[in-house]
Amino acid sequence: MKCLFLYNPFSGKGRVVRYLPLIKKTLNDKFDFVDFYETKSMEDTIEKAKEACGVYDVLVFSGGDGTFNNVTTGVSSCYKRPILGYIPTGTVNDIARNLNISRNIKKALNVIADGNIIQHDVGKINDQYFMYVSAIGTFTGVSYRTEQHAKRLFGKLAYVFDGIKDIVSPQINKVKIETEKEIVEMNVPLLLVINTISIGGMRFNKGGHLNDGYFDIVLVKKGNTKGIFNILKLFLLGIGHKKTTGHFLCLKSKDFKITIDNNAIWCVDGEAGPKGIVHIQNLHNHLHIYSPKRKKH
Repeated sequence: MKCLFLYNPFSGKGRVVRYLPLIKKTLNDKFDFVDFYETKSMEDTIEKAKEACGVYDVLVFSGGDGTFNNVTTGVSSCYKRPILGYIPTGTVNDIARNLNISRNIKKALNVIADGNIIQHDVGKINDQYFMYVSAIGTFTGVSYRTEQHAKRLFGKLAYVFDGIKDIVSPQINKVKIETEKEIVEMNVPLLLVINTISIGGMRFNKGGHLNDGYFDIVLVKKGNTKGIFNILKLFLLGIGHKKTTGHFLCLKSKDFKITIDNNAIWCVDGEAGPKGIVHIQNLHNHLHIYSPKRKKH
């Protein structure tokens, strides 16, 4: 099998660079042929991932959630896609939590060496792909507004510093959601379209399923204080079995349209995405990824 390894040398304070000898040995032991490439930018990562399709059987990469999104973007439009192997070295690593892949580089390499493969849904928001979340409203701009050098210096605290701005002045959007079954209109401080267990490092959707063909659409209700307390309740208490509560409403859909009363920017896997009205689709079982075997209960 042919393998390409892409790595972001600056992700996670450059931790991956120190482990390059181990990574090279592990991949060379596992695969017949391995190429290594240091990515230079987001665009470079997307392009190299796209070029890997039909050429390599496996694409292994290191980085954070943004890097995972770049790789997903690169491969998702191609017919013949390589198996993905992930070594998480970012600041938050929500996707790694979803896949149950350790931030310990040795353990992450063991997952690839063991060879267990799962299928994973991919989202498409207009013409852009995403792995685990598209969101709009309060706090959603924090991840892409926060400078890379601040992340390296302060880690997760960098997001907290930036998020204080939204507490002082939360966003309220009037949204209209049209699914296969219903139309819902609400004023919301936060709207999440998710295929995830964890967001922002918090496991708030324990019942989330990564490859059931559907997205959870979570609308936080405005309430008092422009919805700030309701947002906090959502992340502190999580999403349980109830799909509507005093502070949020949860829908499920695989193909839907969201209309917004302004030209607000969507946050897509932590990066700035499209503006305003969007059409979102679930591409069922679109990717194959090395992941630990699930324990039987």
